[in-house]
Amino acid sequence: MGRDLHAMSLHYVMFVPTLQGQTDDEQLDEWLTLAVARGILGTYAQTELGHGTNLSRLETTATYDPKTEEFVLHSPTVTSAKWWPGSLGKSSNFAVVVAQLYT
Repeated sequence: MGRDLHAMSLHYVMFVPTLQGQTDDEQLDEWLTLAVARGILGTYAQTELGHGTNLSRLETTATYDPKTEEFVLHSPTVTSAKWWPGSLGKSSNFAVVVAQLYT
């Protein structure tokens, strides 16, 4: 009997590759081992309720705060709510959040 990894597919197909492609060596050392061992479960949150996957219309913003070296995420309307994060939307504890970037 084979394993049904459907519930974990976004973790392996989107979350882990994003870590691999968009982190520096220090971040990769910290997060990749956890993700591969399922010490953290990640999903991919791009789709918005009002805009689907239309990247140019996404309302969610990520504004970089140089004082704290963090990104401040803001979803200003109901239509900006992230929608359809796959099966992991109910069980993940980390997410790659796609947003309009402001620096």
